Amino acid sequence: MPAASQLLTRIRAALVRRTRTSMVAAVALATVIIFGLGVLAGHHAAVVKGSAARAFELAKRNEDLQNKLAILQRDRQVSQIADRVLQKNLAERDEEIRGLRADRAFYSRLVGADARSGGLTVHGIVLTPIARTRAFNFTITLTHSAEGGKEINGDLSIAVEGIRGDQLMALDWRQLGGPAAEKGLPFAFKYFQQVQGTLMLPVEFTPNRIRVTLDPDQGQTITHSVPWSEALHGDAGALP
Repeated sequence: MPAASQLLTRIRAALVRRTRTSMVAAVALATVIIFGLGVLAGHHAAVVKGSAARAFELAKRNEDLQNKLAILQRDRQVSQIADRVLQKNLAERDEEIRGLRADRAFYSRLVGADARSGGLTVHGIVLTPIARTRAFNFTITLTHSAEGGKEINGDLSIAVEGIRGDQLMALDWRQLGGPAAEKGLPFAFKYFQQVQGTLMLPVEFTPNRIRVTLDPDQGQTITHSVPWSEALHGDAGALP
């Protein structure tokens, strides 16, 4: 019996030691697990916090870039509008310069050495075709360089020489201006005047020359003629 009692005592002591060892191991394991979970949780929190900060930074940067892009787009629109306005102004200025040059050339010829002193002159003839018709608008510039600036009056008539079929013929103002055309177009001026009107060519008539006749109230009749092609291109100026 004493031997059995000692054996039981030893067994109990071994169990107690094993239990304590197991508890210590369990506590240690639990401590390790808790520590690991804490580390993981801390890392996750840091990652989440860093991602949030990064996302905020990216969102702010994206907003800044969008604002800069909007500013650049507005600047581009303003530049395009300014460029269109500038191009329009340049085109208008070029047109104005061409007009001034044409006026200067006109007045230079008007007072130039080729102007007849003291006489009535046909200074220029310009024909402009009317689209899809056989009609032409004409502008005839008359000059008068008499001393004292005395007004001159009279009538202007137009005739066109050309070919119809196999025959040479000349169309007078009544044939060119229509049934309502009178003997001519009136003029009255001191220094220069532009007489304008419209003429109509008959079918199958090919013009060759245009002839302008001036019949002043006082003085001799004056006649000038130029090739039709020159008048059509506006080159019939400063007639001899």
